Amino acid sequence: MGTLSVVDDTVSMKIRNVSSGQYLAIAGASQTAGAKLGQAADSGNKELLWHAITMDSTQYNIENMLTHQVAGIENASTTAGAEALQWADNGINDHLWTFLKLGNGNYLIRNVRSGLYLQTNAGGPVTQETRPSTGTACTCQEWTLSLTSTRVYALPKTVSGAGVDVHDPNLIVDTAGTYWLYGTHNTLASSTDLTTFTKVATGSFATDYSWWASKNTTGGGGRTDLWAPSVMYANGKYYHYYSIPVYGTPSVAGTNMGAEAVIALATGPTPTGPWTDAGEIIASCGTRPGCTTKYNAIDPAPYKDDAGNWYMVFGSWEDGMHVIELDPVTGLRKGSVMYDIAKRPGGVEGPFIFPWVVNGTKYYYYFGSANPCCNADSRYRILVGRSTSPTGPFFDRGGLNLVDGGGTILLSAHGNIKGPGGNSVVNAGGVPTLVYHYYDGASGGAPKLGLNALGFDAEGWPFVQ
Repeated sequence: MGTLSVVDDTVSMKIRNVSSGQYLAIAGASQTAGAKLGQAADSGNKELLWHAITMDSTQYNIENMLTHQVAGIENASTTAGAEALQWADNGINDHLWTFLKLGNGNYLIRNVRSGLYLQTNAGGPVTQETRPSTGTACTCQEWTLSLTSTRVYALPKTVSGAGVDVHDPNLIVDTAGTYWLYGTHNTLASSTDLTTFTKVATGSFATDYSWWASKNTTGGGGRTDLWAPSVMYANGKYYHYYSIPVYGTPSVAGTNMGAEAVIALATGPTPTGPWTDAGEIIASCGTRPGCTTKYNAIDPAPYKDDAGNWYMVFGSWEDGMHVIELDPVTGLRKGSVMYDIAKRPGGVEGPFIFPWVVNGTKYYYYFGSANPCCNADSRYRILVGRSTSPTGPFFDRGGLNLVDGGGTILLSAHGNIKGPGGNSVVNAGGVPTLVYHYYDGASGGAPKLGLNALGFDAEGWPFVQ
Protein backbone atom coordinates (compact mmCIF):
# COMPACT_ATOMS: atom_id res chain seq x y z
CA MET A 1 0.00 0.00 0.00
CA GLY A 2 3.00 2.28 -0.33
CA THR A 3 5.76 3.60 1.89
CA LEU A 4 5.20 6.41 4.38
CA SER A 5 7.06 9.41 2.98
CA VAL A 6 8.47 12.73 4.10
CA VAL A 7 7.31 15.75 2.11
CA ASP A 8 9.28 18.98 1.68
CA ASP A 9 7.68 21.76 3.72
CA THR A 10 9.88 24.59 2.42
CA VAL A 11 8.16 25.28 -0.88
CA SER A 12 4.61 24.95 -2.14
CA MET A 13 3.52 21.96 -4.20
CA LYS A 14 0.91 21.02 -6.77
CA ILE A 15 -1.03 17.80 -6.26
CA ARG A 16 -2.15 16.20 -9.54
CA ASN A 17 -4.56 13.29 -9.87
CA VAL A 18 -3.20 10.56 -12.13
CA SER A 19 -6.60 9.47 -13.45
CA SER A 20 -8.11 12.89 -14.25
CA GLY A 21 -4.85 14.70 -15.00
CA GLN A 22 -6.13 17.69 -13.07
CA TYR A 23 -4.85 19.40 -9.94
CA LEU A 24 -6.24 19.48 -6.41
CA ALA A 25 -7.78 22.90 -5.76
CA ILE A 26 -10.41 24.76 -3.76
CA ALA A 27 -13.71 24.75 -5.62
CA GLY A 28 -14.36 28.21 -7.01
CA ALA A 29 -11.24 29.52 -5.25
CA SER A 30 -13.58 30.14 -2.32
CA GLN A 31 -12.34 31.57 0.97
CA THR A 32 -15.35 30.19 2.84
CA ALA A 33 -14.81 27.55 5.51
CA GLY A 34 -16.42 24.33 4.32
CA ALA A 35 -15.80 24.95 0.62
CA LYS A 36 -15.23 21.61 -1.09
CA LEU A 37 -11.95 20.49 -2.53
CA GLY A 38 -12.14 20.23 -6.29
CA GLN A 39 -9.87 19.75 -9.28
CA ALA A 40 -8.79 22.15 -11.98
CA ALA A 41 -6.43 22.59 -14.87
CA ASP A 42 -3.07 24.15 -14.07
CA SER A 43 -3.86 27.85 -14.12
CA GLY A 44 -0.94 28.98 -11.99
CA ASN A 45 -3.35 30.36 -9.42
CA LYS A 46 -2.77 30.05 -5.67
CA GLU A 47 -5.75 27.80 -5.00
CA LEU A 48 -3.72 25.02 -6.68
CA LEU A 49 -0.77 25.45 -4.32
CA TRP A 50 -0.43 23.44 -1.11
CA HIS A 51 1.89 23.27 1.88
CA ALA A 52 2.56 20.06 3.79
CA ILE A 53 2.94 21.14 7.43
CA THR A 54 4.70 18.49 9.51
CA MET A 55 2.70 17.43 12.54
CA ASP A 56 3.86 14.08 13.89
CA SER A 57 6.65 12.22 12.10
CA THR A 58 5.07 11.49 8.71
CA GLN A 59 1.68 13.06 9.46
CA TYR A 60 0.83 16.39 7.87
CA ASN A 61 -1.71 19.16 7.71
CA ILE A 62 -2.24 20.14 4.08
CA GLU A 63 -2.55 23.93 3.95
CA ASN A 64 -3.96 25.72 0.93
CA MET A 65 -1.80 28.70 0.05
CA LEU A 66 -4.69 30.86 -1.14
CA THR A 67 -7.02 30.43 1.81
CA HIS A 68 -4.60 29.24 4.52
CA GLN A 69 -7.16 26.69 5.64
CA VAL A 70 -6.40 22.98 5.78
CA ALA A 71 -7.79 19.95 4.00
CA GLY A 72 -10.23 17.81 5.97
CA ILE A 73 -13.31 15.62 5.62
CA GLU A 74 -16.87 16.88 5.87
CA ASN A 75 -18.16 16.48 9.43
CA ALA A 76 -14.90 14.64 10.26
CA SER A 77 -16.61 11.57 8.82
CA THR A 78 -14.95 8.16 8.73
CA THR A 79 -17.39 6.94 6.06
CA ALA A 80 -16.30 6.07 2.54
CA GLY A 81 -17.65 8.58 0.04
CA ALA A 82 -17.51 11.57 2.40
CA GLU A 83 -16.30 14.67 0.59
CA ALA A 84 -13.07 16.52 1.26
CA LEU A 85 -13.24 20.22 2.16
CA GLN A 86 -11.26 23.08 3.63
CA TRP A 87 -11.65 24.21 7.23
CA ALA A 88 -9.92 26.29 9.85
CA ASP A 89 -6.90 24.60 11.42
CA ASN A 90 -8.66 23.65 14.66
CA GLY A 91 -6.54 20.64 15.61
CA ILE A 92 -9.10 17.92 14.80
CA ASN A 93 -7.52 14.73 13.43
CA ASP A 94 -9.52 14.59 10.20
CA HIS A 95 -7.07 17.34 9.20
CA LEU A 96 -4.14 14.91 9.42
CA TRP A 97 -2.84 13.10 6.33
CA THR A 98 -0.04 10.75 5.37
CA PHE A 99 1.64 10.41 1.98
CA LEU A 100 2.43 6.85 0.84
CA LYS A 101 4.77 6.46 -2.11
CA LEU A 102 4.02 3.65 -4.52
CA GLY A 103 6.52 1.69 -6.57
CA ASN A 104 5.58 3.69 -9.69
CA GLY A 105 6.51 6.98 -7.97
CA ASN A 106 2.93 8.14 -7.45
CA TYR A 107 1.44 8.80 -4.01
CA LEU A 108 -1.60 7.77 -2.04
CA ILE A 109 -2.94 10.41 0.37
CA ARG A 110 -4.52 8.77 3.41
CA ASN A 111 -6.66 10.45 6.05
CA VAL A 112 -5.37 9.64 9.53
CA ARG A 113 -8.77 9.71 11.22
CA SER A 114 -10.61 7.48 8.76
CA GLY A 115 -7.77 5.47 7.23
CA LEU A 116 -9.37 6.11 3.82
CA TYR A 117 -7.74 7.47 0.68
CA LEU A 118 -8.22 10.72 -1.20
CA GLN A 119 -9.86 10.03 -4.57
CA THR A 120 -11.36 11.84 -7.53
CA ASN A 121 -12.51 11.12 -11.05
CA ALA A 122 -12.78 13.45 -14.03
CA GLY A 123 -15.64 15.82 -13.29
CA GLY A 124 -16.38 14.15 -9.97
CA PRO A 125 -16.02 15.33 -6.35
CA VAL A 126 -12.95 14.76 -4.20
CA THR A 127 -13.83 12.12 -1.63
CA GLN A 128 -12.27 9.57 0.68
CA GLU A 129 -12.62 5.93 -0.29
CA THR A 130 -11.42 2.44 0.60
CA ARG A 131 -8.61 0.80 -1.34
CA PRO A 132 -8.38 -2.93 -2.06
CA SER A 133 -5.44 -4.65 -0.41
CA THR A 134 -4.95 -6.96 -3.39
CA GLY A 135 -5.49 -6.74 -7.12
CA THR A 136 -5.57 -3.65 -9.30
CA ALA A 137 -6.66 -0.45 -7.58
CA CYS A 138 -8.01 2.67 -9.23
CA THR A 139 -5.50 5.28 -10.37
CA CYS A 140 -8.13 7.79 -9.26
CA GLN A 141 -6.48 7.41 -5.82
CA GLU A 142 -2.98 8.08 -7.14
CA TRP A 143 -1.43 11.53 -7.10
CA THR A 144 1.80 13.16 -8.19
CA LEU A 145 3.48 15.82 -6.07
CA SER A 146 5.25 18.60 -7.96
CA LEU A 147 7.36 20.96 -5.87
CA THR A 148 7.47 24.57 -7.02
CA SER A 149 10.33 27.02 -6.51
CA THR A 150 8.12 29.29 -4.39
CA ARG A 151 8.75 29.43 -0.65
CA VAL A 152 5.55 28.98 1.31
CA TYR A 153 6.50 31.87 3.63
CA ALA A 154 9.08 34.61 3.63
CA LEU A 155 12.11 33.96 5.81
CA PRO A 156 12.40 36.02 9.00
CA LYS A 157 14.61 39.09 9.07
CA THR A 158 18.24 38.31 9.93
CA VAL A 159 19.03 39.37 13.51
CA SER A 160 22.16 39.04 15.61
CA GLY A 161 23.59 39.76 19.03
CA ALA A 162 22.89 38.54 22.52
CA GLY A 163 19.27 38.28 23.58
CA VAL A 164 17.75 36.97 20.36
CA ASP A 165 17.48 33.45 21.87
CA VAL A 166 14.08 34.37 23.24
CA HIS A 167 10.71 32.77 24.02
CA ASP A 168 7.37 34.62 23.79
CA PRO A 169 8.94 37.87 22.55
CA ASN A 170 7.23 41.19 23.14
CA LEU A 171 8.80 44.11 21.31
CA ILE A 172 8.11 47.79 21.98
CA VAL A 173 9.69 51.02 20.78
CA ASP A 174 10.41 53.73 23.36
CA THR A 175 10.01 57.48 22.98
CA ALA A 176 13.61 57.79 21.72
CA GLY A 177 13.14 55.17 19.01
CA THR A 178 15.00 52.32 20.72
CA TYR A 179 13.43 48.85 20.54
CA TRP A 180 13.12 46.73 23.68
CA LEU A 181 12.67 42.98 23.50
CA TYR A 182 11.06 41.28 26.52
CA GLY A 183 10.77 37.51 26.86
CA THR A 184 9.76 34.64 29.11
CA HIS A 185 12.13 33.91 32.03
CA ASN A 186 12.86 37.62 32.57
CA THR A 187 14.96 38.21 29.46
CA LEU A 188 15.51 41.68 28.03
CA ALA A 189 17.48 43.05 25.07
CA SER A 190 17.57 46.30 23.11
CA SER A 191 18.22 47.40 19.55
CA THR A 192 18.36 50.66 17.64
CA ASP A 193 17.90 49.08 14.21
CA LEU A 194 15.87 45.86 14.69
CA THR A 195 18.91 43.96 13.47
CA THR A 196 21.57 43.91 16.18
CA PHE A 197 20.46 43.33 19.77
CA THR A 198 22.24 43.87 23.09
CA LYS A 199 21.26 41.82 26.11
CA VAL A 200 20.46 43.43 29.47
CA ALA A 201 22.28 41.17 31.93
CA THR A 202 19.85 41.60 34.83
CA GLY A 203 16.80 41.09 32.66
CA SER A 204 13.78 43.28 33.15
CA PHE A 205 13.30 42.68 36.90
CA ALA A 206 16.52 42.89 38.92
CA THR A 207 14.96 41.61 42.15
CA ASP A 208 11.89 39.66 43.25
CA TYR A 209 8.81 41.16 44.83
CA SER A 210 8.22 39.75 48.28
CA TRP A 211 4.77 38.33 47.48
CA TRP A 212 6.24 36.13 44.73
CA ALA A 213 7.74 33.88 47.42
CA SER A 214 4.29 32.56 48.28
CA LYS A 215 3.65 31.70 44.62
CA ASN A 216 6.84 30.57 42.96
CA THR A 217 10.51 30.53 43.92
CA THR A 218 11.76 27.88 41.47
CA GLY A 219 15.17 28.50 39.94
CA GLY A 220 16.27 30.62 42.90
CA GLY A 221 13.82 33.47 42.34
CA GLY A 222 10.30 34.11 41.07
CA ARG A 223 11.60 36.44 38.38
CA THR A 224 13.39 33.53 36.66
CA ASP A 225 10.00 31.96 35.97
CA LEU A 226 8.07 34.99 34.69
CA TRP A 227 6.14 34.15 31.55
CA ALA A 228 5.15 36.01 28.40
CA PRO A 229 5.50 39.67 29.44
CA SER A 230 3.81 42.47 27.52
CA VAL A 231 4.71 46.13 27.97
CA MET A 232 2.71 49.22 26.96
CA TYR A 233 3.68 52.90 27.18
CA ALA A 234 0.98 55.30 28.36
CA ASN A 235 0.52 58.22 30.76
CA GLY A 236 4.25 58.97 30.60
CA LYS A 237 5.32 55.57 31.95
CA TYR A 238 5.64 51.91 31.05
CA TYR A 239 3.08 49.31 32.13
CA HIS A 240 4.72 45.89 32.43
CA TYR A 241 2.24 43.00 32.46
CA TYR A 242 3.53 39.52 33.23
CA SER A 243 2.36 36.11 34.41
CA ILE A 244 3.81 33.66 36.88
CA PRO A 245 2.84 30.01 37.45
CA VAL A 246 1.72 29.23 40.98
CA TYR A 247 2.95 26.17 42.87
CA GLY A 248 1.35 24.60 45.92
CA THR A 249 4.85 24.27 47.32
CA PRO A 250 6.54 27.37 45.89
CA SER A 251 9.98 25.78 45.58
CA VAL A 252 8.70 22.68 43.77
CA ALA A 253 7.58 23.22 40.19
CA GLY A 254 5.70 19.92 39.99
CA THR A 255 3.16 21.13 42.54
CA ASN A 256 1.39 23.31 39.97
CA MET A 257 -2.11 21.90 39.45
CA GLY A 258 -2.37 23.02 35.80
CA ALA A 259 -3.76 26.41 34.74
CA GLU A 260 -2.77 27.71 38.18
CA ALA A 261 -1.24 31.14 37.66
CA VAL A 262 -1.43 34.85 38.30
CA ILE A 263 -1.16 37.90 36.03
CA ALA A 264 0.27 41.02 37.62
CA LEU A 265 1.48 44.52 36.77
CA ALA A 266 4.49 46.69 37.48
CA THR A 267 5.04 50.26 36.30
CA GLY A 268 8.20 52.21 35.64
CA PRO A 269 9.59 55.41 34.11
CA THR A 270 11.80 53.64 31.55
CA PRO A 271 11.69 50.34 29.60
CA THR A 272 14.14 48.91 32.14
CA GLY A 273 12.34 50.19 35.21
CA PRO A 274 12.89 50.55 38.06
CA TRP A 275 9.57 48.78 38.42
CA THR A 276 7.00 49.60 41.07
CA ASP A 277 4.76 46.73 42.03
CA ALA A 278 1.11 47.44 41.19
CA GLY A 279 -0.15 44.03 42.26
CA GLU A 280 -2.27 41.26 40.82
CA ILE A 281 -4.66 41.66 37.89
CA ILE A 282 -6.28 38.23 37.80
CA ALA A 283 -5.49 34.72 39.06
CA SER A 284 -6.57 31.16 38.23
CA CYS A 285 -6.55 28.07 40.42
CA GLY A 286 -6.60 25.45 37.68
CA THR A 287 -7.55 21.91 38.67
CA ARG A 288 -6.95 22.43 42.37
CA PRO A 289 -9.89 21.01 44.40
CA GLY A 290 -12.67 23.55 44.80
CA CYS A 291 -11.39 25.78 41.99
CA THR A 292 -14.06 27.69 40.09
CA THR A 293 -11.99 29.70 37.58
CA LYS A 294 -12.63 28.75 33.97
CA TYR A 295 -9.53 30.32 32.48
CA ASN A 296 -5.75 30.18 32.66
CA ALA A 297 -4.22 33.44 33.93
CA ILE A 298 -1.15 33.61 31.68
CA ASP A 299 0.00 35.37 28.49
CA PRO A 300 -1.35 38.90 29.15
CA ALA A 301 -1.34 41.54 26.41
CA PRO A 302 -2.84 45.04 26.90
CA TYR A 303 -4.29 47.23 24.14
CA LYS A 304 -6.42 50.36 23.74
CA ASP A 305 -9.34 51.54 21.62
CA ASP A 306 -9.88 54.95 20.05
CA ALA A 307 -12.06 56.10 22.94
CA GLY A 308 -9.20 55.63 25.41
CA ASN A 309 -10.52 52.44 26.94
CA TRP A 310 -7.97 49.83 27.96
CA TYR A 311 -8.26 46.08 27.63
CA MET A 312 -6.17 43.00 28.25
CA VAL A 313 -6.36 39.71 26.37
CA PHE A 314 -5.03 36.60 28.07
CA GLY A 315 -5.45 32.84 28.32
CA SER A 316 -4.06 29.52 27.23
CA TRP A 317 -4.79 26.18 25.69
CA GLU A 318 -8.20 24.47 26.04
CA ASP A 319 -9.45 27.16 28.43
CA GLY A 320 -9.54 29.66 25.58
CA MET A 321 -8.75 33.34 25.18
CA HIS A 322 -10.45 36.07 27.18
CA VAL A 323 -10.62 39.86 27.34
CA ILE A 324 -11.13 42.05 30.41
CA GLU A 325 -11.24 45.82 30.73
CA LEU A 326 -8.47 47.74 32.50
CA ASP A 327 -8.49 51.07 34.30
CA PRO A 328 -6.70 53.54 31.97
CA VAL A 329 -4.92 55.21 34.87
CA THR A 330 -3.90 52.41 37.21
CA GLY A 331 -3.68 49.69 34.56
CA LEU A 332 -5.49 47.31 36.93
CA ARG A 333 -8.69 45.42 36.25
CA LYS A 334 -11.84 47.50 35.83
CA GLY A 335 -15.16 45.79 36.50
CA SER A 336 -15.92 42.08 36.44
CA VAL A 337 -16.99 41.49 32.83
CA MET A 338 -15.00 38.92 30.88
CA TYR A 339 -15.37 38.34 27.14
CA ASP A 340 -14.60 34.91 25.67
CA ILE A 341 -13.09 35.54 22.24
CA ALA A 342 -11.32 32.39 21.06
CA LYS A 343 -11.18 28.67 21.74
CA ARG A 344 -9.64 25.78 19.82
CA PRO A 345 -9.98 22.01 20.37
CA GLY A 346 -6.30 21.49 19.52
CA GLY A 347 -5.13 24.19 21.93
CA VAL A 348 -4.08 27.82 21.48
CA GLU A 349 -2.18 30.33 23.62
CA GLY A 350 -0.14 33.53 23.51
CA PRO A 351 -2.96 35.87 22.38
CA PHE A 352 -2.15 39.36 21.14
CA ILE A 353 -4.51 42.02 19.78
CA PHE A 354 -3.18 44.70 17.45
CA PRO A 355 -5.46 47.62 16.49
CA TRP A 356 -4.76 48.84 12.96
CA VAL A 357 -6.55 50.77 10.23
CA VAL A 358 -6.65 49.07 6.82
CA ASN A 359 -8.43 50.54 3.80
CA GLY A 360 -10.18 53.05 6.05
CA THR A 361 -11.53 50.48 8.55
CA LYS A 362 -10.25 50.09 12.11
CA TYR A 363 -9.75 46.43 12.92
CA TYR A 364 -8.62 44.68 16.05
CA TYR A 365 -6.44 41.87 14.76
CA TYR A 366 -6.13 38.81 16.96
CA PHE A 367 -2.99 36.66 16.78
CA GLY A 368 -2.66 33.36 18.65
CA SER A 369 -0.21 30.45 18.78
CA ALA A 370 -1.77 27.05 18.09
CA ASN A 371 -0.60 23.54 19.03
CA PRO A 372 2.08 22.43 21.50
CA CYS A 373 5.30 24.33 22.09
CA CYS A 374 8.40 24.32 22.95
CA ASN A 375 11.38 22.56 21.33
CA ALA A 376 12.73 21.60 17.93
CA ASP A 377 9.65 19.40 17.48
CA SER A 378 7.28 22.29 18.27
CA ARG A 379 4.09 22.30 16.20
CA TYR A 380 3.38 25.94 16.96
CA ARG A 381 1.90 28.10 14.23
CA ILE A 382 0.30 31.55 14.25
CA LEU A 383 -3.41 32.03 13.59
CA VAL A 384 -5.21 35.28 12.88
CA GLY A 385 -8.74 36.66 13.19
CA ARG A 386 -10.20 40.13 13.43
CA SER A 387 -13.07 42.24 14.75
CA THR A 388 -14.27 45.81 14.42
CA SER A 389 -14.93 45.80 18.17
CA PRO A 390 -12.16 45.62 20.81
CA THR A 391 -14.07 42.88 22.64
CA GLY A 392 -15.18 40.86 19.61
CA PRO A 393 -16.65 38.75 18.27
CA PHE A 394 -13.57 37.79 16.24
CA PHE A 395 -13.84 35.93 12.94
CA ASP A 396 -11.33 34.31 10.63
CA ARG A 397 -11.15 34.83 6.87
CA GLY A 398 -13.30 31.77 6.25
CA GLY A 399 -16.14 33.26 8.30
CA LEU A 400 -15.74 31.14 11.45
CA ASN A 401 -16.04 32.65 14.90
CA LEU A 402 -12.81 32.12 16.84
CA VAL A 403 -14.75 30.79 19.83
CA ASP A 404 -15.89 27.97 17.53
CA GLY A 405 -12.35 26.93 16.65
CA GLY A 406 -11.81 29.44 13.86
CA GLY A 407 -8.46 30.96 12.96
CA THR A 408 -6.70 31.52 9.63
CA ILE A 409 -3.08 30.39 9.39
CA LEU A 410 -0.77 33.41 9.16
CA LEU A 411 2.53 31.59 9.55
CA SER A 412 3.39 27.90 9.89
CA ALA A 413 6.61 25.88 9.97
CA HIS A 414 8.73 25.94 6.83
CA GLY A 415 12.19 24.50 6.33
CA ASN A 416 14.42 25.30 9.31
CA ILE A 417 11.81 27.68 10.76
CA LYS A 418 10.26 25.24 13.24
CA GLY A 419 7.27 26.04 15.43
CA PRO A 420 6.80 29.81 14.91
CA GLY A 421 4.71 31.28 17.74
CA GLY A 422 4.72 33.17 21.04
CA ASN A 423 3.67 36.13 18.96
CA SER A 424 3.20 39.87 19.27
CA VAL A 425 3.15 42.78 16.80
CA VAL A 426 5.03 46.09 16.91
CA ASN A 427 4.50 49.25 14.89
CA ALA A 428 8.04 49.65 13.55
CA GLY A 429 8.14 53.11 11.99
CA GLY A 430 4.68 52.73 10.49
CA VAL A 431 5.22 49.11 9.43
CA PRO A 432 3.32 46.50 11.46
CA THR A 433 5.89 43.80 12.21
CA LEU A 434 5.15 40.29 13.42
CA VAL A 435 7.35 39.30 16.37
CA TYR A 436 7.69 35.63 17.31
CA HIS A 437 10.07 32.91 18.35
CA TYR A 438 10.94 29.86 16.30
CA TYR A 439 13.27 26.91 16.66
CA ASP A 440 16.18 26.97 14.23
CA GLY A 441 16.55 23.61 12.52
CA ALA A 442 19.98 24.70 11.29
CA SER A 443 21.18 25.26 14.88
CA GLY A 444 19.94 22.14 16.63
CA GLY A 445 16.55 23.62 17.40
CA ALA A 446 17.84 26.66 19.30
CA PRO A 447 15.13 29.29 19.95
CA LYS A 448 15.50 32.43 17.85
CA LEU A 449 13.75 35.75 17.37
CA GLY A 450 11.61 35.96 14.24
CA LEU A 451 10.64 39.27 12.63
CA ASN A 452 8.54 39.68 9.48
CA ALA A 453 6.83 42.80 8.20
CA LEU A 454 3.10 42.38 7.72
CA GLY A 455 1.36 43.34 4.51
CA PHE A 456 -2.41 43.60 4.08
CA ASP A 457 -4.35 42.48 1.03
CA ALA A 458 -7.25 44.25 -0.63
CA GLU A 459 -9.69 42.73 1.86
CA GLY A 460 -7.62 43.81 4.85
CA TRP A 461 -6.15 40.43 5.81
CA PRO A 462 -2.51 40.29 6.92
CA PHE A 463 0.27 38.23 5.37
CA VAL A 464 3.97 37.92 6.21
CA GLN A 465 6.61 39.58 4.05
